[in-house]
Amino acid sequence: MVSVVDVAVLGGGCSPEHEISLQSAGQVLAHLDRNRFRPWPVYLTREGTWVVPDAPSAENPGGEFPRGGVPMLPGPAIGHLVERAGVTVCFPVLHGPFGEDGTVQGMLDLHGLAYVGSGCAASAMAMDKIRSRECLSVAGVPMPRAYLPSSPVHRADPQGEIARIREAVGFPCFLKTDLSGSSLGVSRAESPEDVASFLHEALDLGRRFLAEELVVGEEISVPVLGNSGHDPIALPPIGIYPRSAAFFTHAAKYDPSACDEVVPPRGLDSEQIRGVQSLAVRCHEALQCDGLSRTDMIVGSGGPRVLEVNTMPGFTTASLYPKCAAAHGMPYPDLLSRLIELATELPRPKEFHT
Repeated sequence: MVSVVDVAVLGGGCSPEHEISLQSAGQVLAHLDRNRFRPWPVYLTREGTWVVPDAPSAENPGGEFPRGGVPMLPGPAIGHLVERAGVTVCFPVLHGPFGEDGTVQGMLDLHGLAYVGSGCAASAMAMDKIRSRECLSVAGVPMPRAYLPSSPVHRADPQGEIARIREAVGFPCFLKTDLSGSSLGVSRAESPEDVASFLHEALDLGRRFLAEELVVGEEISVPVLGNSGHDPIALPPIGIYPRSAAFFTHAAKYDPSACDEVVPPRGLDSEQIRGVQSLAVRCHEALQCDGLSRTDMIVGSGGPRVLEVNTMPGFTTASLYPKCAAAHGMPYPDLLSRLIELATELPRPKEFHT
């Protein structure tokens, strides 16, 4: 008889992507195989407390993420889950800062608790658009030309930045804060006048920013499944075709009618598909990602250019990663089971000393 594994499913958090996280976590909770896993839904409030339930979750066909339980600070909450609930694996379905950026991962490492997804260092690196660009560039990954300011956002002089952006990448271009996600903190600057308004909004979204050249081509995303150093595989890529927005905006990502999402991408032949899959695996390995990643690219006349790597992408049944897994022949519940298996295959810090 196979024993049932207790899994803590984390949803919410302090990030601007709080509600998106709850949508993803609710779907994970609803589709976990109850014959193999006993899920404990842990609600992370916007204020930083963790709400720990008194009992594991029963069947949850509606996909709503429960919010009931006892509020605790994060450390005591993890201790309670390990010592009282018998949790051995954590599934942090958290997007953006304070969840996808290595903060939660580092705390779970300190408790020796296995968890789905990349470790502290890889999560922090991938979340920071500037540091991940530096890492991927050293690995020879093709990326759009960029301007990286020497000053943080709060010290940026709009007129000086406009001149430097014009010289480095020109207009139109994309402006991005360093620590944002889900297309938050990303703006298409059609002209110099757009820079000042972006810098004002960026004060609340990150410490630094960058400007990237506009690359014309097909926007795609390529998921990777597996632990770095253990032959991870690329799933089928998906093409993203906004129907009205100028690019894959935050609103377009979560409006089913705003985009066509097609597996495989419309404009790529079999050789190009193999090429972008190989490139996504290179990014996964360069950042030392584990479990899963999803690499966003633009494929233009000069070939693919990598935009960013996500270590915990959107995870509802309608999100890009599960769609690609389904095209690979892996239904959503099977994907969740495989991710938990991958988490348990990795050594954890306290095991290094045994």
